Amino acid sequence: MITKIKNKVKNRKLKKAQYQEMLKSLPTAFDEAHITWTAPEHPHYEKGKLWKIMAVSFVLVSATFGVIFKAWTFSLAVVAFALAYYIIHRSKPQEVEISLSDIGIKVGKRKYPFNRIKSFWIIYEPPFIQTLHILVHGEFVPEIEIQIPNQDPAYLRDFLIDKIPEIEGRTPSLSTVMSRLFKI
Repeated sequence: MITKIKNKVKNRKLKKAQYQEMLKSLPTAFDEAHITWTAPEHPHYEKGKLWKIMAVSFVLVSATFGVIFKAWTFSLAVVAFALAYYIIHRSKPQEVEISLSDIGIKVGKRKYPFNRIKSFWIIYEPPFIQTLHILVHGEFVPEIEIQIPNQDPAYLRDFLIDKIPEIEGRTPSLSTVMSRLFKI
């Protein structure tokens, strides 16, 4: 009797999962894109041996100072940050498909309808910076940076300006400049 009930519950969960998967695979208005391209998830910087030696030295010196000054949590945080950075950046970023449609922007599997996007701006200084930035309501990280290699920024701007407001004159943030400078 109990096994029958367990099997019924298991079958219901399986059917529900299949139904959810079928709903995700149905085409939506996001799939009717006007502009589509692929780009890396984030910028990737080639790091040489010197960079790696300096990074390991910095981590070791910082952790050692933390131990010497009895700041164990600092040492632990430095080592944890270094390990997390290594795990995340040990391989090249994946290519994601970006598409702009009449109802929003789709980045990989994430969909951002225009009614949730506050504004956008484009920073285009080839070959170093070629990005589209959008500010999104209700996101943990409200500013989303999208790489736009091999795209005409004027064409993207003309398409987006009818849908969402543009912020003009924005320059790369200090954190972006520092991350590009230190290849982080």
